[in-house]
Amino acid sequence: MFRTRPFPSWAAVFAAAFMTVTIAYAHVVVRPKESVAGASEKYTMRVPTERNSATVRIEVEFPTAVEISAVDQKAGWNVEQRKDASGKIVSAIWSGSSIAPREVNEFSFAARNPSEETELVWKVIQVYADGSRSEWTGPAGSRTPASVTAVKKAAADHSRP
Repeated sequence: MFRTRPFPSWAAVFAAAFMTVTIAYAHVVVRPKESVAGASEKYTMRVPTERNSATVRIEVEFPTAVEISAVDQKAGWNVEQRKDASGKIVSAIWSGSSIAPREVNEFSFAARNPSEETELVWKVIQVYADGSRSEWTGPAGSRTPASVTAVKKAAADHSRP
C-alpha cells in the first residue's frame, strides 16, 4: 500500500519565497524612468508599504536640475512644499494619512526638465507609524536605491524634407 504524506507544492513554496523577496525589496519609484530634455512632465511617485507598519509620511527632495511647477493634492493627505530663498520648490512632505502594509499609493507633481541630458535622482524618505524609516537615497544596485529618471534629448525628426 502506498502511504500518502503531506508534501508542499514546490510552486507554492517558490511563490511564497518570491513574494517575501518582492516585499522585502520594494521601494519608492518615480515614473517615467525616461523623459525629454526641456519638456514639461507629470511625474508619479509610487510608494509601497513593505513593512508591517503603515507609511505615515513621505518626504521627497527634488533634483536641483528640475523646476517643480505643481505638487498635486492627494485626498486625505496634507502636503507641505518647501522652497529655497528664490521661491523654487525644493522638496515636498506628505503626511496626515497612511498607506497600510502591503498597499501602494501614488503621488504626482509637475516639472520642467532641464534643457540638457542628465539623470534626475529622486531622494525619498518613507516614515512608518512605528517611527522607523526607509531612506531611498542610495546608489543604483544598493538595498536603498533612489529612483532615477534619465533625461535625454528629443529624437531628431527626419520625416520633414
